[in-house]
Amino acid sequence: MPCNVVETSHIIGKKWSVPIIEEIAFGRFDGFNMVMNKMNDITPRTLSLHLQELEKSGIIKKRSIEASNKGNTRYVLTKKGRELHGIISHIKDWNVKWGKVPENCVKIPCTECPNFS
Repeated sequence: MPCNVVETSHIIGKKWSVPIIEEIAFGRFDGFNMVMNKMNDITPRTLSLHLQELEKSGIIKKRSIEASNKGNTRYVLTKKGRELHGIISHIKDWNVKWGKVPENCVKIPCTECPNFS
């Protein structure tokens, strides 16, 4: 049986996982295309695969919403995902403390960071 800590590190260690979790946590995941526009280098397939993986891991869940007579999909963090986002916030705090990132890093999603690429 694989170690859960290692499994989790494999999920959040992927290039796009933390920015996606952050966009959802900050309530800014306003649809697939909007996120595609914020993450310049991500392909639709990669975003879709990451969303599926995060959903399968129980970190996010998909919600359908009715808007203007058409169905839209929204993603939200699960309880597990909110706790993980808290850990990500602590990692950001740690990086601020040790001078690795700007102080406002904790208050903004990764996609708004000048160092995001």
